[in-house]
Amino acid sequence: MYLDTVRSLDDPERLRRLHELETVGLYQLEEVDLRHSSGRVIPTLISTQRRTINGERLDIEIIIDNSERKAVERRILEAAYTDVVTGLPNRAAFDHRLRNLSTQRPSGQGLALAYIDLNGFKSVNDRYGHLVGDRVLRGVAERLRAYVDPQHFAARIGGDEFVLLSTFPRDEPPTAAELQAIAEAICAVMLVDDSRITIGAALGVALTGEAVDADALLRRADILMYAAKATGRAVAVDLKWIDGT
Repeated sequence: MYLDTVRSLDDPERLRRLHELETVGLYQLEEVDLRHSSGRVIPTLISTQRRTINGERLDIEIIIDNSERKAVERRILEAAYTDVVTGLPNRAAFDHRLRNLSTQRPSGQGLALAYIDLNGFKSVNDRYGHLVGDRVLRGVAERLRAYVDPQHFAARIGGDEFVLLSTFPRDEPPTAAELQAIAEAICAVMLVDDSRITIGAALGVALTGEAVDADALLRRADILMYAAKATGRAVAVDLKWIDGT
């Protein structure tokens, strides 16, 4: 087996470890990615001690394969950011993504936040029970996944509340008609066992072309969602720019 460093020889972390060897004489349990001769990158823990034996300076290394621990950490992290009912990202994952995109986007990119609240979902739970209600939520999630790509992010953030977060070219913002079509697609009749389930949705969509406070964007989308709900239509969209554009 042949292992090589993944990072460059002048990587700051590598230089720091070498400095510790020179000054302290050892470092312990450092996380280092190494490349196997097969090309596979292996996460490892490396401890190194510098010794002088018979006048010759030697570095003694102990390398531990850290793959299993890293895999467990990934599974724990994924569970912490995943909604257990739908498998979509949850509120914590959404908050993290929103805060990043609200201030850090490629130049010329706008941001759209669609706050989605289902209409008639309580009636589904009351009539058919929560197991059927959960299946409806999973159905909505599956339909939202059709819009998930590098520019779109969907999450479930509450009982029957979802969000669709997307970036777009500043001069090509999504239109109310496009968002209405998305809303109608996720609210199409669902067949659950022998029952035809009908729901609706209110979408409040806040658009911005600038860096913006994440909480302000979410509040505006929430207000717009309630305005859409107040129309009384089964499927309704209210869309506004929030930065005066």
